[in-house]
Amino acid sequence: MAQLGSLAPFRIAPRFYFFEEIDSQAMHDQLLHCLVKGSHGVVLKAADEPLVNLAVRELSVAGIPVVTLVTDLPRSERIGYVGMDNRASGQTAAYLLSKWLDGGERDVAVVIGSELFRGEEEREMGFRNWLRAHAGHLRVLDISGGYGVYHRTFDRMLEALQQHPQLQAVYSVGGGNRAIVDAFAAQRRSLEVFVGHDLDEENRQLLAEQKITAVIDHDLQVDARHVFLHILQYHRLWNAGPIASSPVQIVTPFNMPY
Repeated sequence: MAQLGSLAPFRIAPRFYFFEEIDSQAMHDQLLHCLVKGSHGVVLKAADEPLVNLAVRELSVAGIPVVTLVTDLPRSERIGYVGMDNRASGQTAAYLLSKWLDGGERDVAVVIGSELFRGEEEREMGFRNWLRAHAGHLRVLDISGGYGVYHRTFDRMLEALQQHPQLQAVYSVGGGNRAIVDAFAAQRRSLEVFVGHDLDEENRQLLAEQKITAVIDHDLQVDARHVFLHILQYHRLWNAGPIASSPVQIVTPFNMPY
């Protein structure tokens, strides 16, 4: 939250709620709890489900603006989305993967935590569509349902490896990347190209170990500033003008910031 200081003279006091897993009813109830406690705005990363969209509408009616972060709810009454262009990031991953593999036919996997997250779905679509148009010799396999959780992702990856002996490259649109590396190791299989998302602690460690080829990232500090600018602009306290999508950044073991 280093960006809060850059928004002086405004004093912003965030309250954080994190859930590794939460169903749509519980998320709906959690959002409406903001009506009870009071809030000048909500920053939300959530699955695109009817109950979540309904809660966003109820907050909007009550004058509490909602900004979606990283993954969007385009059918909701949120006031804005902050994050990268997810379709473009999927296309970027497809381009990199196709250039780093040799020209032979083979299977490549796109690992999706949950198809209910719009951002992950858009990344997968961008990836698949670019390969279909420019690298038709690469066959795309969907591996979903791991929810970024280690044991679920490991089990689904292991099953895919057992069924597809030519699988040697992976694009992971979400989390659980250590599980993917471990599944390849458990099968004594070579992971030739592995492209992931977000420079979190797990991916930093995988980059340092050179177990992941590249990570597609965006500047979360800039995103944080943009989130609060949306909210300040809603309350007519700041005139930020149009706020652009976060630029896609490609991080390798050799340009990783410390």
